[in-house]
This record gives sequence, structure tokens and C-alpha cells, in this order.
Amino acid sequence: MTDPKLPLLELLEGGWSLGYEATYSADWLQEKAEFPQVVVSHVMTAPRPIGFSEDPAAAQRRFEAVYFVDVWAKGDADQRWEMLGEVDRILHSKCNSPGGGLEYLEVSAWRDLDEGNLRPPLFRSQTRVEVLYYG
Repeated sequence: MTDPKLPLLELLEGGWSLGYEATYSADWLQEKAEFPQVVVSHVMTAPRPIGFSEDPAAAQRRFEAVYFVDVWAKGDADQRWEMLGEVDRILHSKCNSPGGGLEYLEVSAWRDLDEGNLRPPLFRSQTRVEVLYYG
């Protein structure tokens, strides 16, 4: 299994249909890159054994993981909302067949984390994505 961030990034980049491109990255904002940006980061993963096994160390497990997808726009709140909708559209359209070793994904929540004290302000929304895969 590859790092689940990679298939999530591939889905977002490959499904992007807005009239402008974003910079895509894993784990943190790219300081020297242009805006807008889309960042995928891991929050936590909970492994669960599948069935019963005489050798628990060799048993197959189901992984339920949570990732954040942050969208960042510089000085443009409307662009941030447009990007948030695009992330939701792309991921929701692939919920039952995300590929890349993922079995299922779901956008479960989002919140705003704007940095209005900066000039121009950074508008940021964070989407919570839950994924399921086996390993």
C-alpha cells in the first residue's frame, strides 16, 4: 500500500476543473509556491483486525484513516469557497471507487481557518476526509 495521501492528491489534481490551477502538496503549505494551494495531510489511522486468526501478527487488517485537505487562497475569499466546493465535488464523486489502494472515502466535515491578520489575508478552509483501506 502506498501512502494514502498520494492517491488523494492524484484524485484532486486529476479531477480539477476550475479555470485556474492550484499548487498541490503533502503535509504543509509551500511557502515559495504561488497561490492558490491544496495541501493533503495525515491526521490519524486506526487499524482493526479482520476476523479471527491464530497468529494476530499475520492477520489482515482494515485501516480507517482521517486526512485533512486544506485549500488556501491569498486575498480572495470567493476563490477559497470555489476551491472548497471543487475538493468536495471531486472526492464525493469518487467515494465508492477512489483507486490507489483505497476502498472508500468520504468528506465528513470542513471548517474555516482564515488568517485575516495578514495583508493580504490568507483564506483557508480545511476539509476532513475519512478513508478506508486494507493491508
